[in-house]
Amino acid sequence: MEFLKNHYEKLILGVIVIGLVVAAVMVSMQAESTGEEEMVGLGGYEAKAQPVDTTTNLLALERFANSAVLNLDEGHYLFNPDIWRRKPDGSFITGEDLGPKGVKIKEILPLVFSVKFLDTGSSSSSTRFAMQIVRVNAPDARGTPPTSMSTVMMSVGEENDLFRLLEVRPADAPKEVSLEMKKDGQVVTLTKGQVFERVDGYIANLRYDAESRNFNNVRELSTITLLGETNRVVTLTSNELVLLNPATTLKTTLKYNAAP
Repeated sequence: MEFLKNHYEKLILGVIVIGLVVAAVMVSMQAESTGEEEMVGLGGYEAKAQPVDTTTNLLALERFANSAVLNLDEGHYLFNPDIWRRKPDGSFITGEDLGPKGVKIKEILPLVFSVKFLDTGSSSSSTRFAMQIVRVNAPDARGTPPTSMSTVMMSVGEENDLFRLLEVRPADAPKEVSLEMKKDGQVVTLTKGQVFERVDGYIANLRYDAESRNFNNVRELSTITLLGETNRVVTLTSNELVLLNPATTLKTTLKYNAAP
């Protein structure tokens, strides 16, 4: 009894500690049991769940994958409002008949240049050589392409606005001359009586029905005004004319097929 009196606090503390250990063990066992029941419950729920019907979703995706391509450029006027213009005769004109695409090429004519080695002459100071130059120029006010012909006397090393006389061969009794073209540096050799000919450019005669106007003798770098907008001819060949609108940087190519 004396022992209990002296150590009863320790006995009470030991009982409490033992109770706490037992309680902790029971709580742990109960938590494990609850977790297993929840897993079983979830498994049962999954077994009872119905599959989701995705048919409509798949059909929608298929429609998107095979959807039609929208043309927002041509063929409609939703984003491209058209212009209608009354012609002098009272009729209306629209679409591609307006603007640069409405320009029609009536004809394209070549501007031909030729040079011919005629003969050898002499002066008090040097030997000179006679060259015949023929040029087809742009039409005059009468509309007729004029042809200009001139004969020039040149010494070796001299030049004009068309070519430079490089050399003559043989030096003691020249029978041929070499000319360097100023336009592109081409070197041409001619014997007496031989002619060199090439096209130096083109002129075009145009028709614009939207304003009932004709544009004649149009050359490269010429400008024409269509519906108040300036267009520049940036390219002109035997079968093509290219117009540039500097305000929009839009280029329009017009093809020309000469009548057989």
